[in-house]
Amino acid sequence: MLSELVRQLVNSKNEAADEVLLEALRLGSDLEKSLALGALMRRESLKGLSGVIQSYNLLSPALQSSVLQNVKLFHAALRDCARSHQTDAAITAIRLVAMGRQGKLTYLLSEGLHSGDDDISRTAVEAMVSLARWVATETRRLQRGRIPPAPVQLPRSGGPIDPAARDSPVDAADAGPDAVYRHIISQRIEIEQAVARAMDVHRGKHGHELLRAALLLADSPQSRTLAILQTAKHGGQSAMIRRLQQPPDSEHIEAFLLGATHGGIRGHFGIVFSHIVEPPVLDALLHKTHWLKDQQLLLCMRQVTRGPWWIEEDLEKELNRRDNEDAARIGEWIAASGVHDVVQDERLESLRRHLGAYFPGRLRLLRIAMRRPPNASVSLLKSLLHDPDERIVRLAAREIVRRRPAEFENTLIQLMSTAPESVRRVIGRSVGQVGFEHFWQRFDRMDRAARKAAGKAMFKVLPDSVARLERRLRSGPIEQRIKAIAIAQELGAADALAPVIMQLCQDAHPKLRSKAVGLLGELKSVPPEVVLEKALADSDSRVRANAIEVLEHHRTEQYVPLLTNRARAASNRERANAIKALHRMRVGTASTQLLNMLKDERPEHRISALWALRQIGWWQMIHEVGHLAKDDPNLRVRRYAMAVLRGVADMIAHRPAKEAG
Repeated sequence: MLSELVRQLVNSKNEAADEVLLEALRLGSDLEKSLALGALMRRESLKGLSGVIQSYNLLSPALQSSVLQNVKLFHAALRDCARSHQTDAAITAIRLVAMGRQGKLTYLLSEGLHSGDDDISRTAVEAMVSLARWVATETRRLQRGRIPPAPVQLPRSGGPIDPAARDSPVDAADAGPDAVYRHIISQRIEIEQAVARAMDVHRGKHGHELLRAALLLADSPQSRTLAILQTAKHGGQSAMIRRLQQPPDSEHIEAFLLGATHGGIRGHFGIVFSHIVEPPVLDALLHKTHWLKDQQLLLCMRQVTRGPWWIEEDLEKELNRRDNEDAARIGEWIAASGVHDVVQDERLESLRRHLGAYFPGRLRLLRIAMRRPPNASVSLLKSLLHDPDERIVRLAAREIVRRRPAEFENTLIQLMSTAPESVRRVIGRSVGQVGFEHFWQRFDRMDRAARKAAGKAMFKVLPDSVARLERRLRSGPIEQRIKAIAIAQELGAADALAPVIMQLCQDAHPKLRSKAVGLLGELKSVPPEVVLEKALADSDSRVRANAIEVLEHHRTEQYVPLLTNRARAASNRERANAIKALHRMRVGTASTQLLNMLKDERPEHRISALWALRQIGWWQMIHEVGHLAKDDPNLRVRRYAMAVLRGVADMIAHRPAKEAG
């Protein structure tokens, strides 16, 4: 219903439709205002669009943005409002010309400047300065190869305006560098002419702001505002000369350099340059040239343009005749010169060697290297990794980590043996994750000797490896945590992880609990008795069996009665471990318990007894093993017994050879 009403109003030829839509734009809800604005832009009537401009300050930010993005529709309305007798409407129109970047309408700003109304004239001057800054900024971006975003336009439909549409270009074909260049240049010509004309004609109190706009636009030899210096009897010439005889602002560097060719300014140039002390201004000048300090302007500009000093001998002479502070600033121009990275690296490396022990100069070179584009060479950063000052090495390492060039992990890991502690921490935090993950993924695929050597090297190179392993022990899937326990056991890191291992001995998962209990025997700093007592009474047989192995490792005789009892346990693994522990503690009943287990009715107990026999090496019972291999009713028992006999035979066969050797 509402959309049909909007469609009828758009198609109506009656001016009353504009009044209805403007009333909805002023008093309606957000949805109604959005629909009304879209309808008014579709109608494109002068009365309706002028009403939109008059109501602009009452609109929401989203609708104001919609007006700006479709500002070309409002050209006729902007002319009508800017020339009206209503001050508010004229001010709004002038501001929209500046905010919409409509350089073709700068003549409206000139008219407003001479309107006689102080508010309108002040707004017109502010709009001129804003347009001049925009044109100068976009020109620099084009020169640096950074293309500004293409203008956008929202669909002029009768429906609500989608704020997300502001990010979509009008035409992908118009977004190229040539189209952007033509757009900027077409706007720039009109703006330069308006500012130059206002400088010539205007004699009011806004001369300072107009001068600022003129200097912003005087950034190329073809600039119409720079031509004021060569135009006889121009009203703004004296003001520009006086301003260019003073130290410049950072935004007027181009005008300061280009204007120095004027006869009335050249004599003051060297004096002015020597009084520039503000870092932003000095840095901006150094981006243009360094040799202007020689007070030979034409020679300096030719050197900057053609770069004959790039020969190493000339650069060395230039460095030798300057102090360290002055020589360090040459790096600013080298970095901004635009030459190939290889040439820059060679010259910056020569500069680094020349600075020697001068710390501020080396720090300046580091900052230059950090300001280079992301894909630039890191050769200078790599050389600064060997700087004698720890602070510079630390910052260089952080920058290499941030840029992540090819093979940066190997570059940083090589420093771990010689770098200071703070640098090792930086490298450990960044490269440690990569190195640890690489070892973690390859652990299962390496043989025992190789992975042990690799793990020891990882612990030595990456100081936070133990902390990373601890995090894997504390959280994650059960399989990953069990793998972390295996790594800790194989690399001998159990003692460093004692607190978390003690906690895992009480974990809810029995498999994880049993693996952790099996690691207690390797703890040297923590007595395991308290945990063992709980583990020996655990509900899971694997946990109890591993706890018995720990008792065997510690040879704690107070547990002999308990082991004797467990030698008759219902769990075959627990029983075999208890017999093996009793044998190691030289308890006489161990042989009897083992013989009883070999004769047990349960096949799994007989197999575990054979395993214990092989571990103990109690070959006095070889007759019982032969009996099991020949007559046992269980096939698995017979096979295991045959394997034990085969192992004994091999051992006997190799013994004479060893004795003979």
